[in-house]
Amino acid sequence: MKRNLLSLIILSLLIVSNCSTTGKQRTAESPEGQYSLGQTYFEEKNYEQAVYWFKKAADQGLAGAQCHLGVCYAEGLGVPQDYKQAVYWYRKAADQDYAKGQSNLAECYAQGHGVPQDYEQAVYWFRKAADQGFDQCQNNLGSCYYQGHGVPQDYEQAVYWYRKAADQGFAESQSNLADCYYQGLGVHQDYEQAVYWYRKAADQDHARAQYNLGAFFDRFGGPQDYEQAVYWYRKAADQGFAEAQYNLGCCYAQGHGVHQDYKQAVYWFKKAAEQGHVNAARALYQLQLLGYD
Repeated sequence: MKRNLLSLIILSLLIVSNCSTTGKQRTAESPEGQYSLGQTYFEEKNYEQAVYWFKKAADQGLAGAQCHLGVCYAEGLGVPQDYKQAVYWYRKAADQDYAKGQSNLAECYAQGHGVPQDYEQAVYWFRKAADQGFDQCQNNLGSCYYQGHGVPQDYEQAVYWYRKAADQGFAESQSNLADCYYQGLGVHQDYEQAVYWYRKAADQDHARAQYNLGAFFDRFGGPQDYEQAVYWYRKAADQGFAEAQYNLGCCYAQGHGVHQDYKQAVYWFKKAAEQGHVNAARALYQLQLLGYD
């Protein structure tokens, strides 16, 4: 009886194992299945197996797999880092109007990774993806217009593309659009709109927007409210934003929005100075001369 029970258990395990293997084989028969299997391995950080299955699907023309294979080459995951191979696969995906592939190819041109740096080509591919509604590329295209990279500098066009991405909730674009309203670039200067968009980005933990919101309440254009300034400086400072760490230190040193506390001032000046913030290093030195450390 025991022998029969043992045999039944072994047989059951063999059947389950065989079914599992057959299922994997069936899943990997199509390029979509191969790509899906590659994604599973990628999420498990088994990058060599991920690359194997991405390549299987990419060789059959699946754009998502081509793009993901490019990412593996760009980041050296499962293969030696090779930007030229990354560009090769990004282009394969981009030529099929795959927005993420177009975005990644544009980044390679912008940074000179695997190709000579070429802002005009970067703009070309950013626009391709932006026209498909890809928010990151809308933001990047806006920045090209803002900086005059690959296109003539045009703040109105910058605002146009920043707004496209901002309306989709893309925090970096919300912050960039706020900058334009604050400075009156491409739009009429409007502090209320600047605060509106800074807050949108800040509520998504965008550190630069949190800093700028703090600065607005501190002394740069808004109704002075030191408590609000401290609140937003701290948000950004806790994320390691050096300028916010310095300004928060100043608030503690001067007793603006908080009780004056030189030890806390030293703490935040030190944080900023460690990142190379010159003014923070000077302020820290002055407090150390007074015996605070």
